[in-house]
Amino acid sequence: MRITSSIEYATRLMVALAAAHGGAPVAAERLAEADNVPGDYVSQILVKLRRAGLVTSHRGSSGGYALSRPPAEITLAQVVRAVDGAVFEEVCGRYETGTKDCRHQGQCAISPVWAKLGELVTGYFESVTLAGILEQKAGACGTSPAWLEKLASGK
Repeated sequence: MRITSSIEYATRLMVALAAAHGGAPVAAERLAEADNVPGDYVSQILVKLRRAGLVTSHRGSSGGYALSRPPAEITLAQVVRAVDGAVFEEVCGRYETGTKDCRHQGQCAISPVWAKLGELVTGYFESVTLAGILEQKAGACGTSPAWLEKLASGK
């Protein structure tokens, strides 16, 4: 499984919005600057998150983006589905349509392994909420709590 840059940035954006939850909407430009991500890329991700119903957009001079519901109600799986379509790409599913054909269809010993891995990954992502991410201690390459506090406070 590979975590794409879209998933990584979408998760970071959602964690930042979770930290700001209950306050004023956060401008896309501020989100982009805070994580040093190109503004156009942030805007594309925010559109996907809005279409999925995970964020709301607010117009005007004090406009921006906010979570559509509390951080405890939004899972990492929902974020991943919003930007990538699926939490875990079913390996055998690639051969069901189109011209590609798996020579092992019908008698594959590995297929159950991929299916179980998909269940485990999806189940784990379903169990991780934005609130849970905020409660964790940041890792060595994680977002610093000071950065989240600064963004949430609007300073």
